[in-house]
Amino acid sequence: MFTFALIISLRNGRRTTHPRRANHWGRAVWTSSSSAPLRIHPFSPLYRLRTPTLPRMYSSQVFVRSDQFEGFSIVSRVAGRCKLRDLSSSDNADSQNLLQWMKASSASKRARKPVRTSRRSNTAADRLLRGSSISGHLDIAVLDESGDQWMSAWDQRFSRLRISHLRSPMFFHPDPRDRDGLLEYAYKEEREGELKEITGVVGKSLSKHQRKQKQDNSGKRQQETTYLDERDRNDYYRPSQSLFSDHCSDIMTRYSLSNIVQKSSVTSVTWDAPSSTFTLQSSTGPKRAKIVVFAAGAATKPSLPLDSPFFNLNNLHDSVFHAFTSPHPAFLPLRILAKIKARKQTSIAVIGGGLSSAQVAHLATTLGVTKVYHLIRRSLKVKHFDVDLSWVGKYKNFHLASFWSADSDEERVGMVREARGGGSVNPEYKKVLMRLLKEGRVEIREGTRVVGALWDEECKVWELEMDKGESIKVDAVVYATGVPADLQAVGALRPLLHQAPLETVGGLPCLTNDLMWDEDIPFFFTGRMASLRLGPAAPNLEGARQGAERIAWKVGELLKGGYGGSDGGYASEWSGEDEVDRRRLGLGCENQFGILGLSDDE
Repeated sequence: MFTFALIISLRNGRRTTHPRRANHWGRAVWTSSSSAPLRIHPFSPLYRLRTPTLPRMYSSQVFVRSDQFEGFSIVSRVAGRCKLRDLSSSDNADSQNLLQWMKASSASKRARKPVRTSRRSNTAADRLLRGSSISGHLDIAVLDESGDQWMSAWDQRFSRLRISHLRSPMFFHPDPRDRDGLLEYAYKEEREGELKEITGVVGKSLSKHQRKQKQDNSGKRQQETTYLDERDRNDYYRPSQSLFSDHCSDIMTRYSLSNIVQKSSVTSVTWDAPSSTFTLQSSTGPKRAKIVVFAAGAATKPSLPLDSPFFNLNNLHDSVFHAFTSPHPAFLPLRILAKIKARKQTSIAVIGGGLSSAQVAHLATTLGVTKVYHLIRRSLKVKHFDVDLSWVGKYKNFHLASFWSADSDEERVGMVREARGGGSVNPEYKKVLMRLLKEGRVEIREGTRVVGALWDEECKVWELEMDKGESIKVDAVVYATGVPADLQAVGALRPLLHQAPLETVGGLPCLTNDLMWDEDIPFFFTGRMASLRLGPAAPNLEGARQGAERIAWKVGELLKGGYGGSDGGYASEWSGEDEVDRRRLGLGCENQFGILGLSDDE
């Protein structure tokens, strides 16, 4: 059997004492045995910083197939969420929710309904984890066709499109230790200047008079589901690309994850039930694993839409390409760059209505293109995030509860599509487009679809025909359209689908609540492919965190149950008859409100 990748060595850390609170001069000191006193911003979440004490882990075998960001979140979560002892002393709300999940799960399996555990109950940390905290080993291999470094595709796309800041807020990150980990890192490294405030989302609370007026008009009290108050202001900044990348590198160093990525393309996956082993055929040879995590985003390469007039061309012209797969080192063809250098008129068509299309249009004008035709099939939508603010803000659980209580996966697909609403741009890039529109460098055509294309060999331009009868001539056509998720279109999984058919709805797999293929096959999905279980935010960084949370805990259970030949360091009082289906009590798990209901005896 293949010896899987390198070993992650989890070393002991010594928890520091609580940092002193800010004095009247607005300063605090954090003490550490390994460094000099550190000055901390008075409002920084570094007040909650801990150096974790890590539990024992044993050898096991896990493969993560990752072409996207989710794979890094999964592995950091597997390594980081093992430090159970640190949870009981954490001030972080997410950590306390996780601790409540773990304590609630100790209810008897024989009870008709689990007894609700009080939020104020005080359970000693040593009851949640037994055994000494010593170094151990967890064997993980990450296969990524983009490169042998974490987030290779992510870095390439940000660099190619010259994107300076992320779209997402500060609490969207892969740090398994703390929800405020990225904010902590920014203050610790004194890089607050690299944060951009997301304006227009904080302080939108309705006044009492406004709420009463709405109630009088409607005749009933309405649930307020969108506003964010001042307490959340620190969360709603956008980190720079370099800050976020450095924070991820810091996580890699913390959990010794730097050298486990292999550049390899997986071509097929099969499952052998008698030996409970997966066999992966890859560009670097066959590999075997007990557990596989599929963290490849939509799992299909960016391609042109089916209704594109260029879709069926056998030899696609070098001046027609997708923004994510440009074959040109400088993004645009050399022929166009030469015309720009010679100060000749140039034009390109950018097709798509999402943030990437706006970024491509901006990049093209930065490179010197004279005219950019921004063609959008629908109208230009403006949103801060790729999902509606109500799914991210203070009352997101109100919407998640509706999602969890949906009667069918068909209903959930509808909710996901409604919440995401197709491509959109954030207010910052809306201003950029309006400025370029005013300067005459960008022309936005909404409700427009390209139905035909003709190449003029003499002039070296494309003549594009629109559905409204208009036509334009451009030097290049750049598609910045989305990538649909379709499990049946993933060639590497066809052998596994043949062995164990999996139901899909809208192209998305119907997984277990643990994001597994089924209860007997430990093949996990995260990212967009897990949207039916995680909700509309599944494709973004917040979804990666939630998916990693579920998968890490289920992997722990599997290791405890014999996968990899050990208990994985997860042995505890949950074993045997005292174990209940705690996975439904976890962060983001389906129908957690019903699970936490009162028992028949209450």
